[in-house]
Amino acid sequence: MGIIGSRENKDKKPVVLIVGGGYGGVQCAKALDKTGHFFVVLIDRKSYFFHNIGALRASVEPNYAHQILIPYDRLLTHGCVVQAEVEVISPDGVKVNGHDEPIQFDYLVIATGSSYAFPGKVAETEQSQALAHYDNLRQKIEQAKRILIIGGGPVGIELAGEIATDFPHKDITLVHSGVALLDSGAFKKEFYTRLQADLERLGVKIVFNDRVDLNTTTYAHQHEKFIEGDQTFLTTKGKIEIKTDLTFVCTGAHVNNRSLKAGPLVAELDPNKEGRLNVNEYLQVKGYTNIFAIGDISSKEEKLAFLADKQADYVASFITRIEHKKDFPEEYRPAKHPAMLVTLGRNGGVGQLPTKGGSTIVKYVKSKGMLTSKQWCTLNQKRHQATQSTDTEQLDHSSGYENKLDSLKHSMEFTEDDARQLLAGLPAKELELGQDFI
Repeated sequence: MGIIGSRENKDKKPVVLIVGGGYGGVQCAKALDKTGHFFVVLIDRKSYFFHNIGALRASVEPNYAHQILIPYDRLLTHGCVVQAEVEVISPDGVKVNGHDEPIQFDYLVIATGSSYAFPGKVAETEQSQALAHYDNLRQKIEQAKRILIIGGGPVGIELAGEIATDFPHKDITLVHSGVALLDSGAFKKEFYTRLQADLERLGVKIVFNDRVDLNTTTYAHQHEKFIEGDQTFLTTKGKIEIKTDLTFVCTGAHVNNRSLKAGPLVAELDPNKEGRLNVNEYLQVKGYTNIFAIGDISSKEEKLAFLADKQADYVASFITRIEHKKDFPEEYRPAKHPAMLVTLGRNGGVGQLPTKGGSTIVKYVKSKGMLTSKQWCTLNQKRHQATQSTDTEQLDHSSGYENKLDSLKHSMEFTEDDARQLLAGLPAKELELGQDFI
C-alpha cells in the first residue's frame, strides 16, 4: 500500500473516504478538499490518474500517453491518496490489500467506475508499465496494413477515427451488431447519420447488424488486449470474410463491483442495471445516509465523464451541508437532455448537445486537445512538457472553451444565445449553427 500526500489527520477532521480515482472520485475529492473541513482519503489501485478521454489518441500519436497519465501528488491539501487494491467495501470500513484493519470513515463515496479492454482503459498500476503498452501498440498500428475493429460504441468509433486520420492508407473495417453506430436510440437521427457519413469519409468500412466469430483456435493464444497476426474472421450473420493483421475487440465494458460483492453492500447491487448500486434521489446508497455512489457504479443516468463530475459536485456539496447541520439540498436532477461528443481524429467529430453547435464544439474543444489541459489543471498539475510539441496557442485556446464547457455538467438547459457565446471566436460555419442537432 502506497500513500501519496499528507498522512495524518492531526485536526481530527471528519474523514471522507473515496474509493476510485477516476473522474468522479477526483472531482469529489478536490471539491471537499477545497472546503478545508474534511480529511479526504482517495483510494485507487493505480499510482496515476488515467485520462481515458485521450486514451485512443495515445494509441496513434507518439509520446501522447505521457499526457493522459497524470500524477495524484498535488491533488489534496487536507488528505492523502492511497494506492492499494480494495478487497471489501462495507458500511463498517474499507479493507485494502496489505493493511490489516479496515480504513474507517465518517462518509464514504463509492466511485469504482468500470473496466474496459486496452487501449480504451489500462489495468497497469504504474505509469512506466502503461507507457510501454501504448508505445508498443502504436508500433503495432504503424506496421499493420489491415485493421479490424469489433464494436461500434464510442471506443470503437473513436479508435477507428484516430487510426484513419493518422494512417489514411490503412484498410480499416468496423463491425457493429446494431443497425446504427452507438445504437442507443437516445439521440436524433441526424446524429447517427452524420457519424456514419463522417467515419466512412475517412475511409472506414462499416458492417452493420452483424458480429464476428472469435471462437477460433488462434484467438485463444493471442494477447488479451488486442489480436495480432494474420487472421481471417467470418461474420456470424452475413458470412462476410474479413482478413486482418491487427484486431481490436471494443466490446464488453463492465462495472467494477467485485469489492462490493464481497461485503454486505452486495444487497444493493441491481442485477437489472448491470450490477450497479441502487441510489436514492440524493445519490445515497439505499439504506445508508453517509454512503454515496457516483459515476459508472451508480444506477443514475448516462455514464459519461462530465456527468460523473456533476454527481461528484452534488455529493461534495451534500456532505458539506450535512456536516454543517444544514437542511438537505434539493434532490439530484439528472440531465434532462441527452448529450454526446464523439471525436473522429484530431480534425473532426460529431456532437449532440441541448443546443446548436455541438459538432463545432466537439471539433475545436474535444478533438483538438482531448480536454487534456483541463484535466491536468483539475489535478493541480502544470501541463506536461510533452504538450510543448503541440501548438501552444491552440492548446490555450481550447482550454478556455473547455472551462466554459464545464457549465454543461450543471445545466443541460442551454439556449441558442448561450451556444453562440460559447462558440464565439471559433471558425464555425453558419451551416453547422443552422442545424438543430449539432
